[in-house]
Amino acid sequence: MADCDGFATPPTSIAALQALSIAARRGEPQAPKLTPGALKLLEQLLAAPELAATLSISALAQQHGVNASSLTRLSHALDLPGFKAFQALFRADATTGAFYSTRAERLLDLGQIPRDGDYPVQRQTLWQEEMGNLSRTAKELDEAMLGRAVRALIDARRVHVVGQRACFAGAHYLAYYLAYLRSDVRLVDSLGGVNLEMGRELGEGDLVVGISYRPETRVSVDYCRQALDQGARLLALTNQATARLATMTDMTLLAAAEGPFFFNPMSSLFVTIEMLLSHMAHEMGGDAVASIRRREALIARWQIE
Repeated sequence: MADCDGFATPPTSIAALQALSIAARRGEPQAPKLTPGALKLLEQLLAAPELAATLSISALAQQHGVNASSLTRLSHALDLPGFKAFQALFRADATTGAFYSTRAERLLDLGQIPRDGDYPVQRQTLWQEEMGNLSRTAKELDEAMLGRAVRALIDARRVHVVGQRACFAGAHYLAYYLAYLRSDVRLVDSLGGVNLEMGRELGEGDLVVGISYRPETRVSVDYCRQALDQGARLLALTNQATARLATMTDMTLLAAAEGPFFFNPMSSLFVTIEMLLSHMAHEMGGDAVASIRRREALIARWQIE
């Protein structure tokens, strides 16, 4: 049913679920009776909808420090038949094109971003969350995987870097400095609409670096899939182990991207790229220095400022 305040039970969308959680927090009489722990869990799930949409019930429970039964009880308290129906709301939301605006609305409504013009508080909150992202990225970094990625970048015959939309900045950054260290680096920039055509010569011995954050861009995924079909290898840089690119390869580096920011936080992605480039230069030793000098000589010759 829907009440006069605009929330419905059982909820049929993330927007309805959000309205319901706000009503429960305010103690409105028509809202479901949730325990303080259940309400806190619901608000945490709404603040990180991508995790709620993709993780299994056990993994999601572990992520939030609760038992899987807590998620089942929360679903029943919301008049839903079970966790699958509850998760379906998040999955349906993930397929829409309103990812960023929905996130912004939730962050404001759930009180994670101050609304009273207290900008120092906002800055401090974002700073702390980004420091958390960097710390989690460094703590969970798989050193063996990093070593494999560096070796793949050095040994590949050709390297294509693809990252569209919000991830393009990271793709450009990596491709630009990677070209200082080795030859045959190409940035897939969609110029003129020639995306998949750029990968027609990729094959065995080549490497594609795919950068993708949710919402993942189909062009990036399709390009990486085509490269794999042609025998190339894939290095995925993403913020979720369940991302499509991560499921396509056995070589993935994760960069944490959580917190009350309307868009995808990117600080940890750039630090991950810096670690890749730094380790690569150390591994190459004198060859890296020689390659950088050749690039600098070319820049000087053309008087590029």
